[in-house]
Amino acid sequence: MWSTRLIVLGLIRWLGPVHGYLVRREIDSWKMPGATEVGAGSIYHALKRLAADGLIEVVATESVDDRPARTTYRITAAGEAEFQRTLRERLWEVASADDPFHTAWSFASVLTPAENVAMLRQRTETLYQRVEAVTMMLAATSPDAVEAEAAFMPAHARALLKRQTDLWNADAEWCEETAGRIESGDLVIGPDPDAEASAAWREAIASERFARESAVWREAFE
Repeated sequence: MWSTRLIVLGLIRWLGPVHGYLVRREIDSWKMPGATEVGAGSIYHALKRLAADGLIEVVATESVDDRPARTTYRITAAGEAEFQRTLRERLWEVASADDPFHTAWSFASVLTPAENVAMLRQRTETLYQRVEAVTMMLAATSPDAVEAEAAFMPAHARALLKRQTDLWNADAEWCEETAGRIESGDLVIGPDPDAEASAAWREAIASERFARESAVWREAFE
């Protein structure tokens, strides 16, 4: 996965020469609620692939006391070029979000209105819990915090976490608003609430006109 490769390569560039355990420990410290965890297996697989691709190289392999041997890596010239290219490519790219909720919501009409409302309210609560957890993390690592020196967080990383809480807040507000619309009857949703309209929709999907209009709609989001 490109993101794991970029994280591992970037940390070796920043911390190197460094062994895999420290790379893994640093990545673990980046965890936040709701984020996909980068497992140890993925990290060590990325190290092997980066070495095989000539993007990092082994500096030494040594064992301390009775601990397993640790391999120390540093970035190569090819790795630096790859890091710079990938970093800029991904920062400039505006990619479509691969959110499972977005896909599943396409079939929300399978559920009853009551179940959709319950799901949306639960999602709202979970999102606000994540916001609270990250907000506490930001407070604990602020420049004014007593333990700030021991729990340092760069300003750009703090800005990124603030972006994430803003996105979660917006998502939670949408869920709460949509649940309210379902309850008020403004948004009619459920197993075929209007059988005639559903039949007309399915018929339209099969028509050439719908295919042309869908193509125009997709282009607007590309």
